[in-house]
Amino acid sequence: MLQDISQFVFREAKLLDDKQYEAWLALFDDDGLYVVPLTEEPRPGRQADIVNDNKAAREERVHHLMHHWFPAQQPPSRTRHFVSNVMAEERDGLWRVSTSQLIYETRAGDWFQVGLGEVRPIVAGVDYALREVERGFRICEKRIRLLDMAGWQANLAFIY
Repeated sequence: MLQDISQFVFREAKLLDDKQYEAWLALFDDDGLYVVPLTEEPRPGRQADIVNDNKAAREERVHHLMHHWFPAQQPPSRTRHFVSNVMAEERDGLWRVSTSQLIYETRAGDWFQVGLGEVRPIVAGVDYALREVERGFRICEKRIRLLDMAGWQANLAFIY
């Protein structure tokens, strides 16, 4: 089972790197969440997250990335995800998956815009709650715990 789960996580990372955002959306359960918390110990309803997207918010995020011009993505980010340390255990009918991810993000450019042309490493623990379905898995929750979550975050307009 760990191999199947690992392949699912690797596929998800490749979809993001290849900008296959519609296919990425299809990996989620209808009630699935995509979360980038602001602290290690989140307090729902008492503090904000960097990102806390339900289905509608994920779809809006993808729509903007694919169809709208906005400065934070001009030129668009390119990413490369490196996934390691995949561990999984079944609990309460879901597969709880923990990974370590190194995500490189860059936007082509020149000296006219600060940060363009620089390759930025993003280190994170990425946890999943996966529901096993007939043809693989569906994401019930994806939680990206940035190593430097309390620090300055340069570009938040791409999908981790």
